[in-house]
Amino acid sequence: MHFFTSSLDAPNSALAGSLKPISKDSIWYADAPFGVCQEVLLSEGVAPDFIEPVVKLQSFVESWDFDLTDPLTLSRFLLGDPKNLQEAQQRLSESCAWRKRTDLANLMRRWGVPSPEGWRWQPQSPRAQQIARFFFGRVLPEARTAQNGPVLVLRLGAFDIEGAVREELVEDILEPWIFMVEQVFQLLRHISSQSKRPVKLACVVDMEGVSFAWLQHLQVMQKFSAAINRNYPEMAATLTVLRAPSIFTWIWSLAAPVLLEEMTRKKVAILGHDFSAQLAEHAQLSLEQLPAFLGGRGKEVPKPLPVPPGIQNQLPPRDVCAEGKPEVGRSQAPAPAQAKAPRVEGAWWRSRWDALSLEFASG
Repeated sequence: MHFFTSSLDAPNSALAGSLKPISKDSIWYADAPFGVCQEVLLSEGVAPDFIEPVVKLQSFVESWDFDLTDPLTLSRFLLGDPKNLQEAQQRLSESCAWRKRTDLANLMRRWGVPSPEGWRWQPQSPRAQQIARFFFGRVLPEARTAQNGPVLVLRLGAFDIEGAVREELVEDILEPWIFMVEQVFQLLRHISSQSKRPVKLACVVDMEGVSFAWLQHLQVMQKFSAAINRNYPEMAATLTVLRAPSIFTWIWSLAAPVLLEEMTRKKVAILGHDFSAQLAEHAQLSLEQLPAFLGGRGKEVPKPLPVPPGIQNQLPPRDVCAEGKPEVGRSQAPAPAQAKAPRVEGAWWRSRWDALSLEFASG
């Protein structure tokens, strides 16, 4: 039986968007009895009743061109129920196909740079730098919930959805959305690997300025939600909507069933302008960590600008990167040298695996 453990090395290859398969000779594979695998998985933070399905999922993806193979990440695809093996396999298949179809490696390089935790927002291509002005969200780098989860802030009410549709920029603005979601997902993997438990994020959504355009262009918002629903399971612990006008509750009742899966809708709280106490209770997050526009002292999240008429004709072409060179074609696999993030040397994890295997096998 082949078995693996999570490592900083494995997430880092994924953090760079590399879709190369993990070699059978790499340090996070080993031949070991199931009992040893069980003990090591427990030490890595996998819940006891999830061990058997996680091992089966590892076997399921073993030969794939896929990069989300650490045990805690695989356990997320079980959606909180170890009996969901068939559903997890289906979602893994869809996620693998989606990551290739999206050409995630190139997309991540257009919008950011590798960091020790995964990725840092820093638009690279001239077109990305222009489109970033109209985008509505950021990961707060320093903010953490009481459970050590990262914090995502969306200024969704200020997003000029009508302008994006009018100027045919929906696909362009979908790119930073995918970057941000992948960024925070890889941060979750990093924190979870260190914490030895599956950590989840808190998403804070500011709806000030929301209009009926939300309903008129609901199919656009479906594009954004579709990128998350099947490809990034069990990410959010809470989703807290702030500064929602009274009409928003009615809008949400119509929009939520087509935007979010049921398990995510159960995590939503809709608050008004006086949200400090309820935010702390629901999201386990202090007001001080939020940006100044929400009354905190955290890193600012720029307000998205209105999309001006005719902007499409003023944007740089899509096939030019920051250095003025053509990007790797979207339909092509990225070159391995370009796809890799800075890697942590494997010796530390090799020695750790050897020590754990010896301890559990003899104990």
